[in-house]
Amino acid sequence: MDIVGGVLFIVGFMLVAGLVAYIGDRVGHQVGRRRLTLFGLRPKYTSTIVAVATGMVIALTVTMAGLLLSSVFRNAVFRLGAVNAEIAGLQADAAALRKELDTTRNGQIVLPVLAPIANIFLPVRANQADAVVLPRLSELFDQTVAAANRQFTHSPWNLKPYKHKASEPEIQADLKRELAKVRDDVANHSYPPDSTVLLVPVVGQNLFAGDTISFAFQDYVDVRLAAAGETLATVDVAGGTPLNYASLQRLISAAGAELVRRGLPPIFLYNGEINGTTADSVLNQVTRLRGRVKLVAKSSSDVYPHSGGFILDFSLVPAPE
Repeated sequence: MDIVGGVLFIVGFMLVAGLVAYIGDRVGHQVGRRRLTLFGLRPKYTSTIVAVATGMVIALTVTMAGLLLSSVFRNAVFRLGAVNAEIAGLQADAAALRKELDTTRNGQIVLPVLAPIANIFLPVRANQADAVVLPRLSELFDQTVAAANRQFTHSPWNLKPYKHKASEPEIQADLKRELAKVRDDVANHSYPPDSTVLLVPVVGQNLFAGDTISFAFQDYVDVRLAAAGETLATVDVAGGTPLNYASLQRLISAAGAELVRRGLPPIFLYNGEINGTTADSVLNQVTRLRGRVKLVAKSSSDVYPHSGGFILDFSLVPAPE
């Protein structure tokens, strides 16, 4: 469509220029034939002026038509410098992205974005004043810095230490913006204004060996994620044969992923446990059954983000035909 539009644009310009040239030729012909004069000049000079004026009118007409009909033409006439600057900026951004992509391809990510960076968290109420929450958030910030620097600045991570402190004015401003974001998240999702929110430190961007540690706070509204006895995941298994470890592990992973999808901080997946009694029971039952059955993972109790983990119960149900 761009090519067709461009061709039509050029053809239109040619037709307009041809029409103006024809009119100018007719006027010049009449001036020469009738030996008319302009400003007392001789006829041949008058004819020359008419020819030059006709050319100027052609240029002006084509230019005005371009300005009226094409935003691209207007940008080329009035914003060429700005457009070139934008192009140069985009090219620089593209080069930076290519460099980052090459780094990602050629380097090994030490810590992926949003991965847990410290095994700590802070519960706050969204409607509490900054004067109440900010000192606690500042303490969480400094604790995160200390924990991350202690763990990730040596092999096998080899990251550079983070050197800022919560007391610095720029960091305080960032923490205030973080609290404002928390309140916006609560309001935007229609949670009660006094909702408890968990702030969990996570990796701020993909980190490679030699990078400086960076982190951010991920917020989780502390609402019930699963009720006691609620099914979180199922997997089909064959009755009459011992249940293999891979099937059970796949079920546990699926249940954990479902809780994370609902709002459990991923760091608490490390605190997931299984009810050994129910696990042993289904392991024994499955060998006595025939046909396909479903192995079910259920929440052993109510799960909230502040629970810090979860416990899974297991059961068997017939698989639908």
